[in-house]
Amino acid sequence: MVAPKNRPPQDALPPRLETLLESLMDRDFAARLRKVYQAAAIAIDRLGHLNVVKYEPTTAEPDDGADLSLWETMAPAIGDTLVDVNRLVVAIRDAFPPPARPASNDGGWAPPPSSSDERRAQEAEAVLHASAERLARRVQELGVQMRRPEVVSDRWTLMSELAASRADFRNRVGDLVYLTAAAFADVRREDVVPGYAHQVGARVALRGAAADLRRSLQGRMERAAKAMDAQRPALARQAEESLAAFVSLSPSLALRTPTKREIVAARGRLREAGAKPELGPDVLPGLVEPFLALLEEAMEEMTRTWLTVHDRAVWAASGVRLEQVDMHLELGSPGAARVLEEAVTAAGALSGRSAPFDVFLRKGRQEASAGLNEAGARDLLARFRERLASLPFS
Repeated sequence: MVAPKNRPPQDALPPRLETLLESLMDRDFAARLRKVYQAAAIAIDRLGHLNVVKYEPTTAEPDDGADLSLWETMAPAIGDTLVDVNRLVVAIRDAFPPPARPASNDGGWAPPPSSSDERRAQEAEAVLHASAERLARRVQELGVQMRRPEVVSDRWTLMSELAASRADFRNRVGDLVYLTAAAFADVRREDVVPGYAHQVGARVALRGAAADLRRSLQGRMERAAKAMDAQRPALARQAEESLAAFVSLSPSLALRTPTKREIVAARGRLREAGAKPELGPDVLPGLVEPFLALLEEAMEEMTRTWLTVHDRAVWAASGVRLEQVDMHLELGSPGAARVLEEAVTAAGALSGRSAPFDVFLRKGRQEASAGLNEAGARDLLARFRERLASLPFS
């Protein structure tokens, strides 16, 4: 596999993890641990970039009955998933061979570790051994799971199972790296797990794109409420085009399979409505509003699972920038406008978290880019603080 431009090598490690490895006194242990981390980075990367889009169904309806060709079509993607995880298991066992089982049941006797470093190394090895066993067992379970009749008989079910399994494997591998690194230093998951920052960034972009889609569809419904019956089919076609554009964006790769299925179903219903000569006033809301509710639920679940720590960090950083704006204003410094514009731009990472905050961000960006005098800066600063305070952090 050739890495695209601007993509780091598959086995690249985060800088914090590199620093941690360099700090270990036992250089042989550090070298072996590096091999495991590099294998983990490759597994995470391949599991995240495995191209399964070409296998996704184009209709929301389930397949009619079991079809061996479906399994044959998906077999390469399933096989690659199993191979990628097995390679990591082999790498762990090569670098840290499992301890030999004692012949007796008393467990034998081993001297206690002589230092804190040795204790931490033993802790990390225990995590690696347990993780390798669990990953190997999960690989075997997946092989059986993917051959169940209820899975093989429907492409959507098969896709959902495969996507969920790949995500589960990535999480397990990330846990392995995080726990072993945390044995030696106080680290954050996002700083040491390979690919974690990319995964978070993809979901930040997805949430922002979903917010744009929601605004677009709501605009279509507002226009449909004022349109004539003969004009509404065109608005239904435009809504379908908005959905098509959304799923064509790279952030949509982070969508869960059930949500993708709902999008396919919604596009089909809007396409049918758009083919009719006339539509009543309730048709488009009846098609769009249930989908928007499902999309909002999916984004809320994604935020809880992936973006809570990220959002709090952006929220805190925004507060720091607003304090700087205050100081600039107090000193009569022109830096107030610059920092305020930077703060509004950076807070864009919270797009999709709250509809009122999204409205503020759009207006705030326009005001900041147009230039701010002292009165305008103070007004935008006050509204910014108010909106930050009202964000729904739990």
